[in-house]
Amino acid sequence: QLRQTMTKFCQEHLAPKAQQIDQENEFKGMRASISCDFWKKLGELGVLGITAPVEYGGSALGYLDHVLVMEEISRASASVGLSYGAHSNLCINQLVRNGNEAQKQKYLPKLISGEHIGALAMSEPNAGSDVVSMKLKADKKGDYFVLNGNKFWITNGPDADVLIVYAKTDINAVPASRGITAFIVERGMPGFRTAQKLDKLGMRGSNTCELIFEDCKIPTENVLGTLSKGVYVLMSGLDLERLVLSGGPLG
Repeated sequence: QLRQTMTKFCQEHLAPKAQQIDQENEFKGMRASISCDFWKKLGELGVLGITAPVEYGGSALGYLDHVLVMEEISRASASVGLSYGAHSNLCINQLVRNGNEAQKQKYLPKLISGEHIGALAMSEPNAGSDVVSMKLKADKKGDYFVLNGNKFWITNGPDADVLIVYAKTDINAVPASRGITAFIVERGMPGFRTAQKLDKLGMRGSNTCELIFEDCKIPTENVLGTLSKGVYVLMSGLDLERLVLSGGPLG
């Protein structure tokens, strides 16, 4: 039933626009008016928070269901499928698995409804697969962490309201993976901005950009998981991300 619903919806509302989305290097359905906002319609279908608990507006379904939805969205548009995976799994599912109660109540409802857009920021120009070599630094200053550096190739970056960002909180940690912390960053926080939008060869409609942090102040309450143990948040999430995102090429 879920596959049938998603196939019908995506073929009617997304597939006819897929070529235009890639040609224009932009998916406008994230920020369109409510009447034609594809993202909010996904929220109404319950698939943005497909693995999230019901109390936050989620559907409390499993990862197989998540893969099926990813597959059918990607069948209609690989670009939008990638944006969906970044939002629903890389951002929402990480908050579900690692957030405290206050963080879940604050961020999940609007992400799940589609009112807000989510992203995850891990990669840097010199830290892709070797992610623990990241250079984005977070220094503790009283009740805040001050972030300096950048992230690159961030899916949904130009549009995101909420981002999970990984940074080094202990540059002397041995091994280096022990000094990484995950943070919840909001659009509009002082010192945080988006930079160049990337003109990609493929999946062009999946809006992607560089993120810049210049003395960006993040409250300590926005640490996701345990301080300097963000690698556990990262690596455990990657296992599930690989599973869910496999629905993209299947579609």
